[in-house]
This record gives sequence, structure tokens and C-alpha cells, in this order.
Amino acid sequence: MEVATKDTVKVTSKKLYIGSLPYSWSVEQLEQLFSPFGRVNSTAIVSDQITKKSKGFGFVEMENEDSAAKAMTELNGKEVEGRPLSVREAKPNMDRGSRDGNMANKARYEFNDPNSTDISGRSYGNRNGIW
Repeated sequence: MEVATKDTVKVTSKKLYIGSLPYSWSVEQLEQLFSPFGRVNSTAIVSDQITKKSKGFGFVEMENEDSAAKAMTELNGKEVEGRPLSVREAKPNMDRGSRDGNMANKARYEFNDPNSTDISGRSYGNRNGIW
């Protein structure tokens, strides 16, 4: 996120993905882990919608790119409660409907053309579009 200040200086924040978190951790513990590297704008731990238990990963938004880069180099691979953390730059949320994120690949093809039959009346292709 870019914010323009009075002096037209741009401050850019950086969002990080943190994997292999201990399942018992809270957002406060995550913030304490990252605060020595710079100002933490926000923290989030992803949890299951039904059970409300942690899924073992979360996100931290740092105030600037320098502090985020320092946190990545220092904390990536660091063991926390017996688990090596995975810290990297967060990627934008992608549509999970298809592997490449392209909605055009989701088209369903149907073969219901009555002219595509042989003389015996059998149709060619699968009527449901599934091969």
C-alpha cells in the first residue's frame, strides 16, 4: 500500500506470508516476533471457519520494505517451538478455480448437436462435456 504524505514522500508497506506457525500462537505473539525489525501495521493468523483452530500460517504487514526484508532474512528458517518458520513476500490472492487463475478455462462444453449422429442414431462425444 502506498501512502502519499504532506512532503510527497511515499511510504510503502510490505505484506509477508508466515508459514509453519505453531498452532497455539496468537496474533499478539506473531506481532512480538516481528516488532524488533520495525513497525508492524497488522497481523493475522488464518483459522478454520468451522473449528476456529489455526491452520498454521498467517500474514504480517510491515510499515516499510526495508524492515520487511530484514525480517524475512532473519526469521526465514528460524525454529519456533520446534517448527522452522517460512517467511516470504505475500502474493496476491488468486482465484483457485483453475490452475492458472484464468476463468476462460472453466467453460463447460456440451455436445448436444442433433446433426452429429451417424445413421444408427448414436451421438459422437459425451453429452455432459466430460471425457
